[in-house]
Amino acid sequence: MDIIDLHPPDDYSHRFFIWHEWIQANGLLTTENVFEYFATSMFYDKQSNNQVLRMQTMHTGQSIANEAEELRRFTGIEFALVHSQPPSFFVIQKRERLSPEEALPLASYFIMNNRIYQAPDLYTVLSNRLLTSLYSLQSSLDILRQYRPEYTPRTGFVWPIVDPASVSDDKKKTDDDASMSDAGENLSDMPTRREDSSKRQQNNLLLLNAMRTTAAHMKTLPASGSSVLGTSAPAPPSAVLPSQPLPPALTPSSSRGTTPAVGIDAAKAPVPIRKRRKRASLASPGS
Repeated sequence: MDIIDLHPPDDYSHRFFIWHEWIQANGLLTTENVFEYFATSMFYDKQSNNQVLRMQTMHTGQSIANEAEELRRFTGIEFALVHSQPPSFFVIQKRERLSPEEALPLASYFIMNNRIYQAPDLYTVLSNRLLTSLYSLQSSLDILRQYRPEYTPRTGFVWPIVDPASVSDDKKKTDDDASMSDAGENLSDMPTRREDSSKRQQNNLLLLNAMRTTAAHMKTLPASGSSVLGTSAPAPPSAVLPSQPLPPALTPSSSRGTTPAVGIDAAKAPVPIRKRRKRASLASPGS
């Protein structure tokens, strides 16, 4: 018995028996030789009434004509063939003989395709089914406990009711999104390169527009300044002799008031300057 095996030593419900050599030597199983094949297995009890009856007739050389009738004379453990469908299915019952008319079943064995199995009893079947159902319930409750909704004082635990069709659509969408995300991960390098190149092009265009605007603005500034710089400034008061009085047009107050501001009105600036030159030339001969 293995250490891991938790079955008792006399429990063979988890095992089966088959002897290929015996089948090849004796042929297919029949109602006459099936009990001999069963007697070679570990399910057979060597202290049963069947073995005692065989030991009594072993040395006489006489075969037992009707073994079932002979077993009625004994009391104790016996084996009997209760059902047969040769050559593939047989049922043998182990029972305790109490009287010639009364026998108590203890266990059942079935032979299927030359393999001998012990049939489970009612307690084992019910306990196994109950344990299986309880395990399924426990696992399902554990799963529900993970997704249990939050408790609210007004409604308590309310589970959302979802249409199965919408659930299937959501699953399809999630599958599509997953496939698209996988494809995007494989091509993640290409969009980043394209974004970098587009950003560089935008920066270059902005820089080119800024340079063009600056050049156009610089072209307008020298045109307005050349008209002002090209004209000669009025003569200072020291150029006029002190003995002659200055004309009213060339007084400091009038000259300051008639001098145009640079960059305000460049087209009208040369006209008053030319008049000043003529008046200054008229004043110089008188001196």
